[in-house]
Amino acid sequence: MSCDLSALANLDPSDADAAQRLLDQCTAALTDPSLWIWAIVFTVVCAVVGALIGRYKNAVVRDAVLGAALGPIGWIISLLLPAQRPKPACPKCRRIVDAGDAHCRHCGAKQ
Repeated sequence: MSCDLSALANLDPSDADAAQRLLDQCTAALTDPSLWIWAIVFTVVCAVVGALIGRYKNAVVRDAVLGAALGPIGWIISLLLPAQRPKPACPKCRRIVDAGDAHCRHCGAKQ
């Protein structure tokens, strides 16, 4: 007996031992370390590709999270999302200021 839908469809409801064996096989398949290693590697690769996409759109964290969470679908979403504009910097102290500020809140320079 293998852990798939056909085994579940052919399961005799009155045979508790067969149901327990099927449950044990499915649990063993889900807790197999090689399955988890592949899942973790796939998630990390998807996050790295998402971060590379985000590097060109100035949204590395956003696109890395999309890649890690959704995989290749997240890459497509990342490609379709608009690029984020960098926040403006003060010409005098080079610290980040809000776009609508008339003066820098750090050094007081006029924007």
